[in-house]
Amino acid sequence: MAPGSAVLGSRPRVGVVVGAGKRGALVARRAQNDDRRSAGLVGKAKVAVSSVALASVLLAGGAAHAELNEREYERGGEFNRGSAKQFGGIDMIKVDIVKEFGEDLRLSNFVQANIRFAKLRNANLRGAYMMKLVAPGVDFTGADMSDALMDRSVFVDANFTNAVLQRVVLTLSDLNGATIEGADFTDALLDKTTQQKLCETASGTNPVTGRQTRQTLKCGGNRFSARQSTPSRYMTDETAPTPKQEFDADRFSMYTTK
Repeated sequence: MAPGSAVLGSRPRVGVVVGAGKRGALVARRAQNDDRRSAGLVGKAKVAVSSVALASVLLAGGAAHAELNEREYERGGEFNRGSAKQFGGIDMIKVDIVKEFGEDLRLSNFVQANIRFAKLRNANLRGAYMMKLVAPGVDFTGADMSDALMDRSVFVDANFTNAVLQRVVLTLSDLNGATIEGADFTDALLDKTTQQKLCETASGTNPVTGRQTRQTLKCGGNRFSARQSTPSRYMTDETAPTPKQEFDADRFSMYTTK
């Protein structure tokens, strides 16, 4: 065999070193680069396979997740407490909710629901979750909404005639055009501008509590009076009404206290 000639055998895997000196070194470097590129392609292929497998697992779990939500919905209520029902994110436009689901809606979840022009007359909504609720034109006449969370909601032109709204949270909510004759806002948490706007039309006396609407809103009081009225005032003021306990402690725990 002539000096410097290539050794030829079976087909090489990546390349054959031909010659010697600078040319042989150059060919060797090219072979090493080919090895690295091949290894990179294999690694990417493994990552792609792993990603597909992970996606398959997640998609397979989607049905189970949906089934779990359905079971939770059937159990009813926020944390399965009391008579509470789940209406979160549901459209119930112009629905007579009391007629369909009954008056007892304590602790029910209405978060982000759309209940435009619906009816909740004389409903028991004590402690209900009504944040980000879309409720323009809703009829809350005579409803007991004490201790409800109603912040960041829309109640434009809603009817709160003779409703009880003790200790409710109404911050950042829109009550423009709302009817509040005879409503009781004792210790409600309102934005100052909202309180002033409601005082422009506030009138009447609540038939259940016997309190005048203007007095519960602190209309005509000094600039600090509204700040002294908060949902938690009963914790520091012995003269403030104490919230009614709707359910016993067992409703809030998986372990019995009896």
